[in-house]
Amino acid sequence: MAKMKAAIFVDPGRIVLDAKPIPDVGPLDALLRITRTTICGTDVHILKGEYPVRKGLTVGHEPVGVIEKLGSAVKGYEEGQRVIAGAITPCGHSHASLSGCHAQDGADTPHG
Repeated sequence: MAKMKAAIFVDPGRIVLDAKPIPDVGPLDALLRITRTTICGTDVHILKGEYPVRKGLTVGHEPVGVIEKLGSAVKGYEEGQRVIAGAITPCGHSHASLSGCHAQDGADTPHG
């Protein structure tokens, strides 16, 4: 199984860089090869134990990278393209996204 390096939450006060399996790409997903990133306030809160997350969670967001693989339903992007993944990344298909309320999008939200 192919592996990737990831920042992994272990316990409050401990995040490690380790290998994890590369995730599968679903029809609306994009797999990025991260080339640049930084830590965010959310990551600091997770590290301090202020946000309850499960052990083993891959942390970090808002990276810059290259699209390695695209899901079959993704439109407007192509493999090999350099992109940034913003903190708010709406799916573009939910009621919230289609209504212009991108920050309200998400699988576990009333509008997702």
